[in-house]
Amino acid sequence: MSKIERPLRRGAIFYKSSIRFLKRLGFRRDASLIILAVVIGALTGLGSVAFTKLIELAHDFCYSPGGLYGGRGLFLILLPAAGALLVGLITYYFAREARGHGVPEVMDAIARKDSAIRPRVALAKAVSSALTIGSGGSAGTEGPIIQIGAALGSTAGQYFQIAKHNMPVLVGCGAAAGISAIFHAPIAGVLFALEIFLRDLNFKTFSPVLIASVISSVVVSALLGTNEALFPLVHPGTEYSFQWFELGNYIVLGLLCAAAAVFFIRLLYATEDLFGRLKVHHVAKPVIGAVGLGLLGLIMVYLLGDTRVGEPGIFGNGYLMIGRCIGADIGEGTTVLNLNIGILLALAVLKTLATCCTLGSGGSGGVFAPSLFLGAVVGYAFGLTLQKVGLFANINPETYALVGMASVVSATTHAPIAGIVILFEMTHNYQIILPVMFSATIALAIAQLLFRDSIYTLKLRRRGISFETLADTAVLRRLNVDMVMQSRFEIVYDDTPLQDVIKRAVNLEVGDFIVMDHAGHYKGLLVGHDLRAALLQPESVPFLLAGELARADVATVSRDETLDKVLDKFSRMEVNSMAVHTEADQNQFIGFVTRAALMRRYQQELQDK
Repeated sequence: MSKIERPLRRGAIFYKSSIRFLKRLGFRRDASLIILAVVIGALTGLGSVAFTKLIELAHDFCYSPGGLYGGRGLFLILLPAAGALLVGLITYYFAREARGHGVPEVMDAIARKDSAIRPRVALAKAVSSALTIGSGGSAGTEGPIIQIGAALGSTAGQYFQIAKHNMPVLVGCGAAAGISAIFHAPIAGVLFALEIFLRDLNFKTFSPVLIASVISSVVVSALLGTNEALFPLVHPGTEYSFQWFELGNYIVLGLLCAAAAVFFIRLLYATEDLFGRLKVHHVAKPVIGAVGLGLLGLIMVYLLGDTRVGEPGIFGNGYLMIGRCIGADIGEGTTVLNLNIGILLALAVLKTLATCCTLGSGGSGGVFAPSLFLGAVVGYAFGLTLQKVGLFANINPETYALVGMASVVSATTHAPIAGIVILFEMTHNYQIILPVMFSATIALAIAQLLFRDSIYTLKLRRRGISFETLADTAVLRRLNVDMVMQSRFEIVYDDTPLQDVIKRAVNLEVGDFIVMDHAGHYKGLLVGHDLRAALLQPESVPFLLAGELARADVATVSRDETLDKVLDKFSRMEVNSMAVHTEADQNQFIGFVTRAALMRRYQQELQDK
């Protein structure tokens, strides 16, 4: 037994012993997922605090009043480039999954890799994202912490050898715990995990995700001593309000936010394609993107006049500028920009370009914060425009900035419920929940009309993965072949005369046969339809062998394979059954799984649900 297998074996033994103990106490088997959710939530909370401190350390080193920047323009290029060089080295040589915004990689792991994420991804993502954001990269913290939490959840599942159909739940626990910790938003964390990753609301999936999210928030509150909203206070004189006659304005705002979101998605992936075609080493690509970011920072400082202490407003997560747009109390002296309509539109363009330079080149960070930034400046600019025309002179532009944040997030992620709730939890303000819900829904509908993919699913579709299809069959991910397998099956050799096979089919009332060679290797499936077709030409039957009619392209499945993957295999082949092999040997068969049995169980689960 290898050094890697020994701890995995111990973990499996411990987990199974725990299940037996819980069952003796009267708990269901699923209760073990709750215990793991507590562990994942606590670990993700600790990871979130460490990740945040790491970002602060990198940021203070670069842009604090005593940091390296010190108002010297050249350092706006050198500092992001240095951080990008380190990020390129980490992601290329240690964990390439840590590139980009993280969430698609988690979705890919759920869709294609049985939710298996390498443990090293959590460390690589934390360090590379902290270097990216701390050195000025235009990115958010939510994508990294989701990938960190998901990696922790997946690692826990792999260590304890959890059943494959339960692994997505543990990954969802980590993702929810990450959102809860980084945004102080436990409810939004649960909804985000369910909307983006699991797409399946039932007690078995909801309870562990909820527990992980709560525990993560509690851990962060205990360590930091606070659990305030991210944008908690409002300047005196600023009041959020909504009047019924403004409803038309929010339709227009939803349209604007949808257009901004689609433009952001398209430009980000166009930038990825551009850097993908560059004939330079992968380590150099983030550096080139960081140079582009630095040039945009120089435009901010020397053309727009963003001469405050610290990095330009489009660097980092952009929370200071968001707070300024929504009227949050973010302290004095944080910006010297006069946020008029022209400046706000320039900020929208520059932030979009800065994020594309950072993430499109291979930097590490999230797209949630840039989406919030884009929504805030677009909404604030729209509110100021309405004031200028004089028709709505008494409105509050800060209200439109808040609504714009939720609308752009909804349009980019295609997760409207999470976007709405996360805005509420980030501000602790309920006064404008109606326009937020209305505009976010309009933005999502228009965005889907303009472009069908979200900022997450586009990357998957480019890899040939349809996560929407997987979401529709989410109930099948909780079921495996062993639950629908029939143990009766027949094996024939490839040199068996076809007429002998036909006699066995009649006597045994069997439709399909597994075809093997004499060395014990699987050669394909001989299906009843082909036997019936052969009987239409009886003169050829004496001259045919079983191996000549066997369909070599028919896949086999393992007994613990989830039924969503089996259904996908059935959809690719015109057969009614597939052979089931043992986990240890793909040439040792134990039964058949049929299309009819799978669909019956699927229908039963839907009725029970």
